[in-house]
Amino acid sequence: MSWNGFESLDLSKVAEGSGSSRLQKGVHHVRCVGVEIKETSTGGKMIQANLEAMDGTGEINANFNVQNKNPQAVEIGMRQLKTFLVAAQHPNPDKPADINTLKHLECNVVVDLGKPWKGDNGEMRQSSEVKNFKPVTNHADGASSSSKMDDDIPF
Repeated sequence: MSWNGFESLDLSKVAEGSGSSRLQKGVHHVRCVGVEIKETSTGGKMIQANLEAMDGTGEINANFNVQNKNPQAVEIGMRQLKTFLVAAQHPNPDKPADINTLKHLECNVVVDLGKPWKGDNGEMRQSSEVKNFKPVTNHADGASSSSKMDDDIPF
């Protein structure tokens, strides 16, 4: 297809983009819409969960190291994965067994800026990343749906 100027543009056979963007700083209610095991650049393995905001404002990946030369990276990855599973009320967070059981899980994610890194153009960049996972709260006071209040207290 050759470029003949803006006036000749025909977008009638082009689909619209999804409009999705990376989640920015803050707390977001998300659902896991995809999950896979990927190879890391250092020869390890990680679980990558694609998390999409329930309000449609964006998405973000959570990566959990499950195999790595550095045992501390695995320890951190496993701790993050367990936190996600517990926050999202996975039926068996100690032994999730099937990776597909992560799909459709919902929780809140705390997103903040990650460590700065050098881009391909040599300039320093900084992206948002998941910092923590929290249960979804259903009460105005912020109590999670799993906590119970004792309304019989007389004061």
